[in-house]
Amino acid sequence: MAVLQALRRSPGAVARVPALVVPAVLLFALQFPQLALQSTNPLVASLVSLGASLLMLAALPFFQAGMVGMADDALDGDSSLGAFVDYGRSNYVQMLVAYLLVLAVNLVLGVVVAVVVFGTVLFGLVPVGPVVLALVAVVGLVAALAYVAFAFVVQFYGQAVVLEGRSGVDALTRSYGVVRSNLAATAGYTLVAFVVGGGIGLLFGGLSLLTTPEAAAAYGLPVLSTGGVVAVAAVLTLVGAVVSTFFVVYSVAFYRQVTTEASPMSTAAR
Repeated sequence: MAVLQALRRSPGAVARVPALVVPAVLLFALQFPQLALQSTNPLVASLVSLGASLLMLAALPFFQAGMVGMADDALDGDSSLGAFVDYGRSNYVQMLVAYLLVLAVNLVLGVVVAVVVFGTVLFGLVPVGPVVLALVAVVGLVAALAYVAFAFVVQFYGQAVVLEGRSGVDALTRSYGVVRSNLAATAGYTLVAFVVGGGIGLLFGGLSLLTTPEAAAAYGLPVLSTGGVVAVAAVLTLVGAVVSTFFVVYSVAFYRQVTTEASPMSTAAR
């Protein structure tokens, strides 16, 4: 089974190429200033968070391309940070195109929900009653399902760009084709990623929240000093980087299993 084979191959690749974790550490480290400032200057922390978000928006396609390329190399033997830079630079434009298209679709779905909910209910454009509330619920549910379905079918666009040299638009359709042809396997892969990744994400978010003065006061915990916040952030960064790196390798191993390594024609095309 592709899911199990990908899971078996991923730990060895990460252990063989520990440099894989370095870019993820740098990405997670963008949260350091925000966490350090939360207890001393919340307003500045918010501004820093906004700046980090904008920086991440611009850097994420480069990061994705570099990590996918390094993961592909690591599954076969070795890689380096130089390779990360090369993969990121050579695939940045197409990764950015695909990323912005995905972002645009998600934004449209979010706007649909906002217009329906805020427009009809909160601003009272139509009388609120059982029928209206039912309609709002249905539209919200459909939009949520559309969001999940879209994310499910385009989740491999990064692999298509880097491993197969496809354009940003073609990578989205390629991802859809791969998912459609391997629906059960992709569902299993996604379930593993969701359960394990979601659990780690909740733990990460919870521990990050506990570093704030508000959470400390609410739960009767001692307020961490700036040094304590930095120490907690360092631990969270390392754990988050290792977990995210593992999942990148896992995604590449799975994609290769259901495409390149499963089909001689795909191998020749690559």
